[in-house]
Amino acid sequence: MEKTIKKSQLKSTDDIISLRDIIDIFLINWKWFILSVIICLGLGYLYLMTKPHIYKRSAVMLVKDDNGNMGSAARSKIGTDALMQLNGVIMGSSVKNEVYILQSHQIMMDVVRRLRLDVTYDCKYHLKNISLYDLRPFTAVFDTIETEHPYAFRVELHGNEAHIGDLQTEYGKVEFEKTVKLGQPVNTPFGKLTLLPAGADTLQFFDGRAITVTHLTVDQAANGFGSRLKAGEIDKESTLVGITYTDQNIQRADDILNAVLSSYQKGIIDDKNRIAQSTAEFIDQRISLISKELSEVEGELAEFKQRNKLVNLKEDATAFIQQSSQARQRSIQLESQVQAIQYLLENLKDKANGNDLIPSLSGVTDAGIQSQIMKYNELLLERNRLSENTGQSTPIIVQTNQRLEQMRNAIIASTEAFLSSMNVQLRRAKQEEQGLSGTLSTVPEKEKRALDIQRQQTIKETLYTYLLNKREETALQLAITEANIRVVETPFGSDIPISPRRKIIMLIALMLGVVIPFAFFHIRNLLNVNVRGRKDIETYTSIPVLGEIPHHKKNEDDSEILVGEQRTDPINEAFRMLRFSLNFVNKDARVIMFTSTTPGEGKTFVSRNFSVTLGMTGKKVILVDTDIRKRTQSKLAGITHREGLTSYLSGNTDNIEKLIVKDLSEHNVDMLPAGIIPPNPSELLMSNRLEQLIDELKKTYDYIVIDNVPAQVVADAGIVNRVADVTLYIIREGIIDRRYLPELQRLYEEKKFNNLCIIINDARREQKRYGYGYGYGYGYGYGYGYGGEKSKKSKK
Repeated sequence: MEKTIKKSQLKSTDDIISLRDIIDIFLINWKWFILSVIICLGLGYLYLMTKPHIYKRSAVMLVKDDNGNMGSAARSKIGTDALMQLNGVIMGSSVKNEVYILQSHQIMMDVVRRLRLDVTYDCKYHLKNISLYDLRPFTAVFDTIETEHPYAFRVELHGNEAHIGDLQTEYGKVEFEKTVKLGQPVNTPFGKLTLLPAGADTLQFFDGRAITVTHLTVDQAANGFGSRLKAGEIDKESTLVGITYTDQNIQRADDILNAVLSSYQKGIIDDKNRIAQSTAEFIDQRISLISKELSEVEGELAEFKQRNKLVNLKEDATAFIQQSSQARQRSIQLESQVQAIQYLLENLKDKANGNDLIPSLSGVTDAGIQSQIMKYNELLLERNRLSENTGQSTPIIVQTNQRLEQMRNAIIASTEAFLSSMNVQLRRAKQEEQGLSGTLSTVPEKEKRALDIQRQQTIKETLYTYLLNKREETALQLAITEANIRVVETPFGSDIPISPRRKIIMLIALMLGVVIPFAFFHIRNLLNVNVRGRKDIETYTSIPVLGEIPHHKKNEDDSEILVGEQRTDPINEAFRMLRFSLNFVNKDARVIMFTSTTPGEGKTFVSRNFSVTLGMTGKKVILVDTDIRKRTQSKLAGITHREGLTSYLSGNTDNIEKLIVKDLSEHNVDMLPAGIIPPNPSELLMSNRLEQLIDELKKTYDYIVIDNVPAQVVADAGIVNRVADVTLYIIREGIIDRRYLPELQRLYEEKKFNNLCIIINDARREQKRYGYGYGYGYGYGYGYGYGGEKSKKSKK
C-alpha cells in the first residue's frame, strides 16, 4: 500500500519539467540552439530591414474659456449664449469636446486639402518602402483638384524624362505607357497630368529609381492619415490637451500637427464670426421691432393723459383727495351750524323759555343775530334787576317786556332767515363733496391703466437698451479674430523611431531562437511513448533498477562480447556495476534468469556479457540457453544440431557433462545449449528434470545464468522462473511502450518472478541529461572518462 501511494505521488509530480531538465536540453542540443538563434536573429534583422521607420511627434495646446481665462474649456458661443441667458439657460462645453473635435474627420479633410495629402509618393529603398514628402524629385499636378476614384501609377526617372506606366485603378490595371519630359503636361486615362521637377540634386539622387504615385480621394486620405492622430487630456485638473501623430516622415508629421491646430483655430474663429453675424442680424431685427412697439406705447400714454386731462397722475390724485377732504370738512361745519341754529330756533320759539337768557352758540356765525341776542340778554337782565325793586305791572317793566317780545320775534325771524341760508350752503357743500367723491373713485382705474401703459413702456425701453448694448458687443466680436486656445508646445519629438523597436524585435527573435528548438525537443520527447530511461521506470514502477548498459554501436550485435579484464570503457564498467549491485539484491543468488518483454531488447547480449563479467572474478559460470524455441545463444555459439537442454529434459540422456560446451570464452564460462527443438517446449520445461538439472549444475558451477524467452511472448519464462534466485528483466530504451510498465509492476507485486530486477539496456547519454537517468559517473580507471581516447581504443 505504501509503495502504491509513493508511486502515485511520483507520477503526479514527475510530469513537471524542472530547471535541470531545461538546462540539460540546452547542453545536449547546443548546436541546434545556436543554429536556431542565428536563423531567428537573421530573420529579425531582415524584418527590420523591410519595415519603415515610424516617428512620433507631439504638440500641446491650452483650452481657455470664452473670457480668455485658463479655466474649463468651452467653444465660443457669444451670440447664442447671450440669447440663451435671456431664457436662463447656460451653454458650455468640456475639454473632451475639444479632444473629439481635434480628431474629427472634417478637420482631417481640411488638413488633407491644405497639404495635398491625397497625393502620396513612395519609393523602394533597399528592402523597404519609404514615403517621400519634403524630399521628392517632382510634384504631380492634376487638372482636377479632387477625384471620386483612387488610382496609382509608377514613374521612372531618367535624367530630365519620366516614364509613366503601371496604372492601377480600383477596377484593375489599365494599359498605359508614356515617356514625357518633366514639366510637360500629358494626357492620361485619369486626366491631364504635369510632373513639376524639383531641384537638380534631388533629381540626380532619384535618377533611375521608380516612384509610385498614389492619388486617393480626400475622404480616403483623411481616414488614412486621421487614424494616426491621437488627442487626449494631459491632466484631469487642467485644460491642457496633448496631440500626437505617428508617421514615416518627421516633416510631414510636424506639418500635419500644425495644420490640425491651424484648422482647429480657424474653425473656432469661423464659428464665432458665423454665430456673431447671425446674432447681429437677429438683434437688428429685434431692435427695429422693439423701436416700433416702444413708439406705439409712448403714443398710447400721451393720448391717455390728454383724454383724462392728466399731467402728473400722482399729483392730480393728491389734489383730488385734498379737495374732497376740504369739501367734507365744509359739509361737516355747515351741518354743525345748521344744527346749532335749529337748536337756537327751537329755544326761541319755546314760550317756556321766555324769561330765560338766549344762549350764545358758536355755531351761529351771523354777527347780526349775535348782536341781537347780546342786546336781548342785556335788556332781559336789566328787566330782571328792575323787577326786583318794582312790581311786574309797572310801566317800565311792561314796556321792557314788550321790547323783549319784539326783540325775541326779530331774533326768531333773523334766525329762520339765517337757517334757510345755511341749508342752501349745506346742500351746495354736499353736492360739491359728492362730485369730488365721484371723481376720486375713478382715479384707481385710471392709475391702473396708466401704470400698465408705463410698465410696457419701461419693458420696451429696457429691452431696447439691452439689444443696443449687445449689438455693440457683437460688432466688437466680429472685429476679433483670436481663438480661445493657445499653442503651448509646437510639434516636437525625438528623431529616434518608435517603430520598429529594434531591441524588442531582436530580443523576440533571440527568444524564438531559443524557444523553438526547446519546444521541438520537449514536444518530441513528450510524444515519445516508449520507455526513455530510468526515470520512466522509477515513475511507473517500484521495481529495483539493477543498472544501465550504455549505448554502443555494437549493442545491436548479440554475438559481440565487449567485456574484458583490461577494458575500462563505460560498457565494461556498467557490467561491473551490475555484478556489484547483484550482491545487494541477493548475495546468495546463484541462479540468475534473464528475460525481457519482447525480442530485440538485448537479453542475449546482456546475459552473455554478464556471464563473462562474473567469470572474470574467477568464479565458474555456465550459461544455459532455455530459449528452446529460437535457440539464440546456441546459434551465436555456432551450435545448431547437437544435443543440449532438450535432450536432458526429455530423458534421452542423463550425462550432463557431454551436453556442456566448455570454455565459451576465456573467462571460465561454459554453456549448455538449447538442443534440438522439441514439439512440446513448455511441457519439457515444466518437468522435474529441470530442477534436477539445476541442482547438478550447482555442484559444479558458482553461477548459473539462464537466458530465457521474452516474458510476454510465451509462457516459458514463467515456467523456468521457479528455479531462479534472481530474475533480471531487460528493458531496452525506446523499444517498449511506457503503458506496459504498470503491467510489469503488477507482475512484480504479484511475485510472478523471483526477486525481479530491471536492467536498462542501450541507455543513451544525451537522454540522461533530460531527466531519464543518472548518467554514468563510474570513474573509468585512472584518467579515462566517458568518451576518452583510451576508452575508444579499448572498444576497438
